[in-house]
Amino acid sequence: MSNRHRVGDFLREWRAKMDPNLVPGFTAKFGPRNKPGLTQAEMAVLTGVTESWYRRLEAGGIANPKTDWLERIVRILDLNEAKRYTLFVYAKGQEPPPLYRPAAVIDPSTTAVIQGQPWPAYISDASWDMLKYNDLCVQNWPWVKYGINIMTWCLTYPEARLQLIDWEESWAKPMASQLRLVHESQPENRRLAEVVADIKKRDKVAARLLTDDLTSVTHPDGHRRWMYLPNRGEEEFEVIFRCYAPLSDRSQRMMFIMSPDYSLAS
Repeated sequence: MSNRHRVGDFLREWRAKMDPNLVPGFTAKFGPRNKPGLTQAEMAVLTGVTESWYRRLEAGGIANPKTDWLERIVRILDLNEAKRYTLFVYAKGQEPPPLYRPAAVIDPSTTAVIQGQPWPAYISDASWDMLKYNDLCVQNWPWVKYGINIMTWCLTYPEARLQLIDWEESWAKPMASQLRLVHESQPENRRLAEVVADIKKRDKVAARLLTDDLTSVTHPDGHRRWMYLPNRGEEEFEVIFRCYAPLSDRSQRMMFIMSPDYSLAS
């Protein structure tokens, strides 16, 4: 006998306790909120489905919801490992897939450099898989905890379009250009080919940008862009990207995301 109906009990509990202000861009989309809790309608918008479809999930009426959609719910509700496991067991009747973790080894001294920065910082590999990040990075972009490819998140995930202001022009087009150019220059990179194929499959807009857009950007070093941050309501924040590559492995990208007012570094 199926226990799918139980998934609604858990989701209602988690929704009721979730602070909407922790969702970047929530206030700009839905207005200010001074109490915890997300509605079914808000969950539907935040995870990219209709309200009726989300209601069916909580009612136990979807026999095999897509893994990608459940992962969106995990990120919006900021579920820990045990709660993620619970969601998949009751919604799909199976364990969640393992989170992707790149095999690259990062020298401890490089980790220390990342952790020691007063602003969000991370290092990724040639395929834009995250290798190391600091606590400030998690505060601003909680999704990094889940082993998600940077390009995949930015170009295809609904919450990216909520958090990243002027998403298509300021973020998606230059990032798609970077990805396209590296993919063309590294046809032997199988992981990168997987990322590109996955992005094209996930999202029609991203697929169009990768295939047809004529933007030419090779890196974001020095670029200024705008975004919303958790717990900061509808306030818009400008950031500057500073990008570096270790001389011992230039395929890696070390990124510092800084405020234009350097005195704001914590």
